[in-house]
Amino acid sequence: MIAALALVFSAQAQVKSEFNPGWNLTVQGGVNYTSSNRWAIDHWHHFTSNGQVALGYKFSPVFGLRGVWTGPIAAFPTNEGKDMGTMHYLQLGADAVFDLLNIFNYNPTRFISPYAFLGAAGNYRFETTDAKGFFGPAVRAGLGFAFRLDDVAKLVIELNDNALSNKFNTLDDNEIFAADVLNWKRPFKWDDNFSALVGLQFDLSSGRTSRPIVDPGYSAPIVEAEAEAARLAAERAAAERAAAERAAAERAAAERAAAERAAAEAAARAAQQRPAAPASITESVYFDLNKSVLKADQQSKIDNLISYLRQNPTANVTITGYADKATGTASRNMTLSEQRANVVKKALTDAGISASRITTEYYGDTQQVSAVPEMNRVAVCVTK
Repeated sequence: MIAALALVFSAQAQVKSEFNPGWNLTVQGGVNYTSSNRWAIDHWHHFTSNGQVALGYKFSPVFGLRGVWTGPIAAFPTNEGKDMGTMHYLQLGADAVFDLLNIFNYNPTRFISPYAFLGAAGNYRFETTDAKGFFGPAVRAGLGFAFRLDDVAKLVIELNDNALSNKFNTLDDNEIFAADVLNWKRPFKWDDNFSALVGLQFDLSSGRTSRPIVDPGYSAPIVEAEAEAARLAAERAAAERAAAERAAAERAAAERAAAERAAAEAAARAAQQRPAAPASITESVYFDLNKSVLKADQQSKIDNLISYLRQNPTANVTITGYADKATGTASRNMTLSEQRANVVKKALTDAGISASRITTEYYGDTQQVSAVPEMNRVAVCVTK
């Protein structure tokens, strides 16, 4: 029934916090008390040491399952109940565990978390000198309290009752229930093995990625309404963002168009005010006899070429080097004409004119541009 309630509450829930489904390990020690109304021995002798190890998996904030090992010592009567002995036993079982407060309000950092459990087990009593070994069923139930120490560990105190076959304590009697009042024979024969345990529980899933869990403080219709409101709000926000982006794009496009128009108008005005550049120019850069060094009085011609090429970025220039045939050898004059063309080219590239716009040629003394020897010591630069 508690499991059903937990599922109902989970179905009628609203996401509130974070929950890690996963494993936990509990190790406990304590004492147990084995009951029997026929024992004539002092009841303090019924207490023996006990321990429990449990490996559990928590499926939701409310519900989990665990496998348990319990043992190892219990008391039993000998000599027809006149004496007390001890025996070893081992109990293996499975419990359904319910967190009682999380049914109403999930809180992952709660200090005290009470829980209840209900389960079944198989119980084996090992053979002793007074009794044979015996295996029988057991029903388990109890209540516990978990005290949160940190995100991983909890201090756990647990009280439980294991209802066992009457043969657990080696007595198969016809016990009278409430002999002084009702004088009824007990319809079912069992022994109660009560345990009080304390130990630590370790959350083996700590640090894993969390998933949303539900808070049962809200009903499903509220959840659906809030989900729909959230969806509509998200749609409105998306529409507003899209509209803002469109408006920004339109403003940017208008600003670009205005800037382009202004630039075109400024260029047109500048073109109207600027004098028309010549279609091409020719400059003859002269050198001294047997020299390829630019002379100071020729620098203005270089500057004129640079200015023209800058103002006409699509124009190119061809530089042709020559040498005076009246002096020097043919080989020397060919080298000299090449050097003169390259010196002018370097002056232009040093001024920032791309080398791809410059073509150099040289003819040594195989061609003469003038009958005057001094006029053949030249690099002729023609733009186009």
